Amino acid sequence: MSNYKDIKGPVIPVPVPFLENEDVDYKRLEDYVGFLASKKIPAVMTTVGTSRYNLLSWDEIKKCNETLVKGAGEETISIVANPVSGGLRHAIEFGKHAMEIGADYYLVYFPERHYGEANTYAFFETLNRELDIPMLIHEMPMRNGMGGGQVQYSLDLLDRLLELENVVGMKEEALDKDYSNKILDKFGEDAVIIGAGGGMSRYLYRDFDRGSRAFLGGLGNFHPELELEFYNSLVSGDRENARRIVEEIELPYFEEVVPIGWHPALKAALSLKGFCLPNERKPMVTISDKDREVVKNLLQKNGWL
Repeated sequence: MSNYKDIKGPVIPVPVPFLENEDVDYKRLEDYVGFLASKKIPAVMTTVGTSRYNLLSWDEIKKCNETLVKGAGEETISIVANPVSGGLRHAIEFGKHAMEIGADYYLVYFPERHYGEANTYAFFETLNRELDIPMLIHEMPMRNGMGGGQVQYSLDLLDRLLELENVVGMKEEALDKDYSNKILDKFGEDAVIIGAGGGMSRYLYRDFDRGSRAFLGGLGNFHPELELEFYNSLVSGDRENARRIVEEIELPYFEEVVPIGWHPALKAALSLKGFCLPNERKPMVTISDKDREVVKNLLQKNGWL
């Protein structure tokens, strides 16, 4: 597939906001995605983790995907995901829904244990035949169905999957620095690879020089201007400014909030900025008043409130 929109720069994973009764707040979700689009964020995505898809019904997931596409508009690339459960026919169902709502990409999570590469390949090969939308592999370790821990997507399997016409890249989440580097060294120049975890620091020190063109946002969720300044600095060759943003702003912020939990702290920051209510859907935890104050002080210190 040669006519897909190329993804470059920060990709913002969108948390799902909840009302006080824990129903999905679709209005605030659309408004928030619209805000990111208005700030010229290149791409937004729903994903099984940040978007809380393990806590949502399938109907809610479809409506969240539709809401994200609507909020993104014509200029911002929209990437929507399937849930963590269901079989092949359900992955096809969600893929067809992604096509119907006009999503630019379909992020595909393989929902079963690993029982050999032939099974995983057959899953994606069938999606490739049944769907007409650019697909990204949610590349992360799979639980070994035959015992012995987890199994990575092998480089050979990824190579064969990327030969399928509609499989154009991946959200890379190997959870292993050395293996992530191997994936980028082999596929970074030719495939769409969205580096997950670590935000700007990982992209600066590991991924950019290996050819990766896109990375998963962090601070860009609530301060997109900073994430775009960082990326544009790298592209223009101003590596010193990119380093300054990482070491003087991002890493000190992460040092304070990661012990709280990135997802609860992110929801707190978004609520303090007025993008959502602070509510979560149980059993997801809502941040404590004490930790919320930590986040508030950090936002004020950096001039983000």
